[in-house]
Amino acid sequence: MQIITNITILVVICTLVHINAQEYNDYQDYADGYAGQDNLYSNYQQSHQDQGAPVKTAGGGPGLLKTVAVGGIGWFLGGKFHAGRTVKALKKKHMKDQKNLYSQYYNDVYKLQQQNAELTYVVQQYKEAIKMIEEEKELEAVQRDYDEFKQPDVDGDDRISRAEFNSYVKNYLSNYPGLKEEDYPDFSDFDHDGDGYISFQEYGQQMALTLQQAENAALKS
Repeated sequence: MQIITNITILVVICTLVHINAQEYNDYQDYADGYAGQDNLYSNYQQSHQDQGAPVKTAGGGPGLLKTVAVGGIGWFLGGKFHAGRTVKALKKKHMKDQKNLYSQYYNDVYKLQQQNAELTYVVQQYKEAIKMIEEEKELEAVQRDYDEFKQPDVDGDDRISRAEFNSYVKNYLSNYPGLKEEDYPDFSDFDHDGDGYISFQEYGQQMALTLQQAENAALKS
């Protein structure tokens, strides 16, 4: 649009210049018949110029300058107007693109936060499941140890006397002929506090110690 406006203004200016040039040529064609009148007009013009009065020249010089000035102003204002519209459109497009970019950024961040929250929840569930399995294993191990502890406890008072211990070892070795009495821990090894009875806590501690000693011996061998 701006280019079309500028071309129109230039065509108008060229047309005006051509018209004035044609008038000037026509005047020269008839100059021979009016030489005297031209001299009088020249003298009249010279006298007014000497007095500082403005003189209107043939061909409409001030009008042409006015037309050119008006055309130049129009061209300048038109260019400025169209440039302003172009800048405004570019700013509007920039703001729209920036808004879309921010929206996409916040959406991506929100999705990542949601994914992180879901992953955190899944990891927590796995941890709780593993913890429950470990606790169940520990409970099973404790229950197994307690069942073994209760086998020598004939009277069911949750403690093993020396007599109950010796009777249990004798029956145990009879079921496994390949084992000897010295292969089985002694009563004093379980009775850590020396009160003559083996509690379930003392039994568990000694069994864990015996298992650790067996593993160390296996590694050395």
